[in-house]
Amino acid sequence: MKPSFSAARYHLEEAHRLLPGDDELSVKSRQALEILIDAFLASEFSAGGSGNVIEFPQRKRSEAASA
Repeated sequence: MKPSFSAARYHLEEAHRLLPGDDELSVKSRQALEILIDAFLASEFSAGGSGNVIEFPQRKRSEAASA
């Protein structure tokens, strides 16, 4: 079964949102969640992620100069 990094990241971000308090436990929990979210982002994009990069056609120099 292929892991769903984006789904896991979504739930971590939701947990982060649900801890708005300024008490020590909320602050430390958000900090820990931020580390996990960053790790999931790195894993999501290093594993090929679902995003595709679309390369735009390059303009020739004569077209670029006149534009």
